[in-house]
Amino acid sequence: MKKSKAYNVLLSTLTGLSNSIILLILNLISRNLFLQYIGIEYLSVAQVINDLLTVIAFSELGLTNAVLYMLYTPVAMNNRDKVIRILYLYRNFNRYVGICIAIIGLLAMPTLSLFIRTDVPYSTVQLIYLMNLFTSVSSYFYTYRSIMLSVNQKDYVASIISTGCSVIRIIIQCIIIYYTHDYILFLLTSIIATVLQNTIIYYKVGKIYPYICNLSKLNKNIEISQEKKDLKSNILSMAFVKITGIAIHNTDTIVISSINTIMVGICANYTTISNYLRSLINIFQNALVHSIGISVAERNEEKRYELFQQIYLINIFISGFVFIGLANLWNDFIVLWIGDKYLLDKITFITLLINVSWNLMIATVWMFRDTLGLFKNVKCMLLLNTIIKIILSIILGYYFGVAGVFIATVISDIFTDFWYDSNLVFKRVFGKNNAIEYQLSVLINMLSVGALSYLLIFFMSNWNITIYNWLLKLFIVIAVYIIFFILRFGKTKAFRMLYTNYVQVILDKFIKRG
Repeated sequence: MKKSKAYNVLLSTLTGLSNSIILLILNLISRNLFLQYIGIEYLSVAQVINDLLTVIAFSELGLTNAVLYMLYTPVAMNNRDKVIRILYLYRNFNRYVGICIAIIGLLAMPTLSLFIRTDVPYSTVQLIYLMNLFTSVSSYFYTYRSIMLSVNQKDYVASIISTGCSVIRIIIQCIIIYYTHDYILFLLTSIIATVLQNTIIYYKVGKIYPYICNLSKLNKNIEISQEKKDLKSNILSMAFVKITGIAIHNTDTIVISSINTIMVGICANYTTISNYLRSLINIFQNALVHSIGISVAERNEEKRYELFQQIYLINIFISGFVFIGLANLWNDFIVLWIGDKYLLDKITFITLLINVSWNLMIATVWMFRDTLGLFKNVKCMLLLNTIIKIILSIILGYYFGVAGVFIATVISDIFTDFWYDSNLVFKRVFGKNNAIEYQLSVLINMLSVGALSYLLIFFMSNWNITIYNWLLKLFIVIAVYIIFFILRFGKTKAFRMLYTNYVQVILDKFIKRG
């Protein structure tokens, strides 16, 4: 069983990483053409609309996470009847959610002019909004089956299908950009590709798990009242996590747009890179989350804490590497990719860098919190975080511009969720009185990678920006950080256990195949 879990985590991770790297390269080419032939105005409008629709999707209320939490136990116990009942409810709830998002989205249309200040014709902005709304709504009627892949640690199936559809889409979009310069046709291609992708995954999951294909017959034949009651309870609890999470992480674009819509497009070029890094990391973290959900039930408090330390060490490595790598390579990459006219000022760049790295550093706690259902206990603190964050974003944004908006997120999190969530997890899951050691560790790690980043920047600051120098910087960053990480953590118990549980698994696979 343990070997199977490790194997599924590794397979999902490696497949997702490979696919995401392919998509990153293609999307960089597509974005370059987009800026040349369509322009920063349309990019800015598209980014604001995407985040507006994410906010409107408040009505999703954490449904997927609530269902995942309910599925872990019946899947681990191979209780197919309960799995079918939960999926039946999930499908119906998803349809209601899709209808709600459509209605709220249409009602929100008149407010577009409040958030988008652009030279793009308003009628075109409305059309772009409606097309994106259709894409968002349509997904809720087909994607419910894909949750079976997640809970069974087989996300690589959906990843392969998604990559195939995306590669075809991006190639067609590049042709459209180059020959027509038509954004509406560009967007229409995305809609068709999304619907096709969801349809293929829908039928593929049905073939892998044929017992879930007759959900429509369950209404009369199976009693589902208890599952329905549990799901409603979990959704209501998860709603605060979902709503506040979106308010914390997806309102930045709206606030920035109210300051300067063009800045949204410039920041989007940076976040294109950071979001792809996050997607790569999320592939691995999601695989671990599903493993946590099934594994924790088999462990006592001490073993749970050992698992936490291993995952935390992984996140330390990832977040530190991202911080140092972006600090030294991000701006140079922007110059080589689309030109120096799209660079952020130094202060805004630093605050964006801190924002991205901080979220990665503290991910371990919320992975345990949400997977084990502790989202029920953090509602008030999340609400407080949201209120502080929005107020700080407006105030700091007014005085310091975009940089103030980015740093507001980190400040509000440090004084609310950071300390509260970690203490909750350590007490409820590990039986420890407080999480002070973990909290200090996070702050020390952020300071140490910041100091190492500064030293590397100072050492390489006068280098000319060329592809050769960029690759040399990348090599230096990787080598220095790996040495730094091993010297600092190589003798820890968590490091040794990670080597045995994962690195050794990979080596054994290669040796056997050899």
